[in-house]
Amino acid sequence: MYKAKLLAGVGSVAAIYQVLISDGWMKLLQFTILRMDKWAGLEKPWTLDDRLDDYYYAAAARLDLWIPRILGTDIRQLGLRLTLDMAMWGVGGLMGIAVATSCILGAFLNYFVLAPIMIEHGDIVARTAANGMAIPISRIEIVNQWSLWWAVTMMVVGSLVSLFGRPKLFTSVFTSLTARKSDGAAAPDLLAPIELPLTVSFVGVPIFCVLGAWVTHAFFGVPWLLAAIALPLILVLTVICTNAMALTSWTPIGSLAKITQFTIGAIDRTNPASNLLPAGMTAEISANAANLLSDIKPGYMLGAKPRQQAIGHVIGIFSGAITCVPLFFLLFLTPDHDGMRSTATIVSDRFAMPAALQWQGVAQLIANGLSHLPYTAVVSMIVAATSAAAIEIARIVTRGRFPLSAVSIGLGVILPPESVLGMWVGALVFWWMGRRHREPGTPGHEFWVAGYEPICAGLISGSALLGIANAIIDVLL
Repeated sequence: MYKAKLLAGVGSVAAIYQVLISDGWMKLLQFTILRMDKWAGLEKPWTLDDRLDDYYYAAAARLDLWIPRILGTDIRQLGLRLTLDMAMWGVGGLMGIAVATSCILGAFLNYFVLAPIMIEHGDIVARTAANGMAIPISRIEIVNQWSLWWAVTMMVVGSLVSLFGRPKLFTSVFTSLTARKSDGAAAPDLLAPIELPLTVSFVGVPIFCVLGAWVTHAFFGVPWLLAAIALPLILVLTVICTNAMALTSWTPIGSLAKITQFTIGAIDRTNPASNLLPAGMTAEISANAANLLSDIKPGYMLGAKPRQQAIGHVIGIFSGAITCVPLFFLLFLTPDHDGMRSTATIVSDRFAMPAALQWQGVAQLIANGLSHLPYTAVVSMIVAATSAAAIEIARIVTRGRFPLSAVSIGLGVILPPESVLGMWVGALVFWWMGRRHREPGTPGHEFWVAGYEPICAGLISGSALLGIANAIIDVLL
């Protein structure tokens, strides 16, 4: 009961803050309900700015104050912003100080050190789009043009070394299947009544592999051979993604999907669908597998057995499709002058869709060839691979006591720096309060140590739910 109250209380605080920083909620309250645009003369609703540095930059524009730069580049172009994001605090609290520190190390190396150097060197530049629109240097451009390659290398090599450094992960599968009692009879499986039977995987996986390959071939023109080649690669990347989820509570599906893009693109560079569709399959399969892993503990807390959770995921497939398709048309597609909605009217200014832009950039790179990759990016990939292997070997040798994680370092490069900072602040607060309140039974221990999970869940859910509602309100109004 105490944890439920804690979750509700923290979630309410996070929800109230999310309302204050949301233009949709404030427009609904101030314009639609209070009609302040009529009697108070408001032209736009007042909101609390979640980007705290905007207040300084507003004053700097009026008073001609100093603008921070690194090697001549405005730190705002590097994505270095100061944002108050309660959801990221909650994620950081669940993530832990060690992983959060690895993430912020990756962000610091990339955005404070490497990106400014590469901009000065000319490997990261402002460019002109095909439609003639000027695209300035930004965090997305930094990732797309240069940082993506060493970050993905760090994550992939780190995950593979960590995976293959634990051979029991593979041998335990076969020993559990071939286990026998001393008298030769099969050992009873104590978890059989609650686990999903392995026969479901043995039968279902091959069937859905064939169906997935057929869909990509029939609807998008992906050759059967390429679809078949992508399937074992997807299996390996799913294991990597699940490993990343176990370490960081994040699923780096976008980055791992690019491995599929490059692998298939190296075979067929003529058809973009040949690499984009297997990449999409990688993203969806990896994400769902990792999410199943993350649901095990809360499922047990709620009394749901693993097979019941799997059934719940199947229900979620249909309910999610019924919910998400209308929301996609509502939030992402704006009507044209005839009231028709199509993908040609996607709202790119409201939803930047950085993952989609990264996939597009990779597809363009595949079409143009790897020779167009900057020499410094290739060097960074070699250094990242060596460093990731050394970090994960050190973790294996020290049995997890080595404080860094290669996967988390790479993840810190992919995520926005402001989000990484928020995660690290949240992790630091819970780590510090945990050290101060070590004695069980004290109020501080009950709140910060025993209650950290509902606190973090409240921060995440309160912010996320109100944020989604804000996007819908903003469109409807």
